[in-house]
Amino acid sequence: MELPELWFMNEDPDVMWDFDQVLLRDERLGLQNTRQLRLAEYALRNSAGISSSDDVSLPKDFPTLRLAMPQEAIAPDFFHYDGYRIVSRRLRDVVAQPEDVIQFIPIELVSGSPQARAQHYQLMRLLARQPAMDLDRSECTLEDFTDRITGQPRKRAVFIDRFVLLDNLQPRTEIFRVDEAPTRILASEGIAHRVLLAGCTGMEFADPANRWSGMRIERYRTVNGTAERRVHFLD
Repeated sequence: MELPELWFMNEDPDVMWDFDQVLLRDERLGLQNTRQLRLAEYALRNSAGISSSDDVSLPKDFPTLRLAMPQEAIAPDFFHYDGYRIVSRRLRDVVAQPEDVIQFIPIELVSGSPQARAQHYQLMRLLARQPAMDLDRSECTLEDFTDRITGQPRKRAVFIDRFVLLDNLQPRTEIFRVDEAPTRILASEGIAHRVLLAGCTGMEFADPANRWSGMRIERYRTVNGTAERRVHFLD
């Protein structure tokens, strides 16, 4: 079966289930300075006159993310926490992108197992972003909003059931966020292959043609090709 040229880079559901269960058992774990970070992001948006702090590099004086990890030997190469993407040194080396595409920022690991400390975690901020979604052919709800910078009305996709790529999509970078759904990451086949070949954990590369809701069969990239899983079937 032909491989897609692009894949959605998502969290691995099995790895993240185990990870989340450990975090839920101890309220002292997780991000320690969420309020400080959110206030600093808000100040950055206002001072720079931008709609999202995710679209620009963070300044050197930006607060350091402080993360408490469990003592259990759970240390994926990629995970989300409070909307922040945390990645290992191995994943950073394999993805190998210039600073104008991805900004990596050191974090403070205030607690964690030897396995977690060996990962040398950093914050991953994906700056590259471009249009990629055919809003007319996709199955989703369109939400109207006003661009904070231009003052122009725009639309963004929410409650997505089926994502359809633009026919003329020409990726400008190997990995980027989708303009129409900015929390979603598209990665090239090259990145997917390199990451999986390196044995990185915590993420999976999903076929953009997968449905996003209901009873379905999902297709995803493996180190040897592709695999499928049944979702929400009763058997």
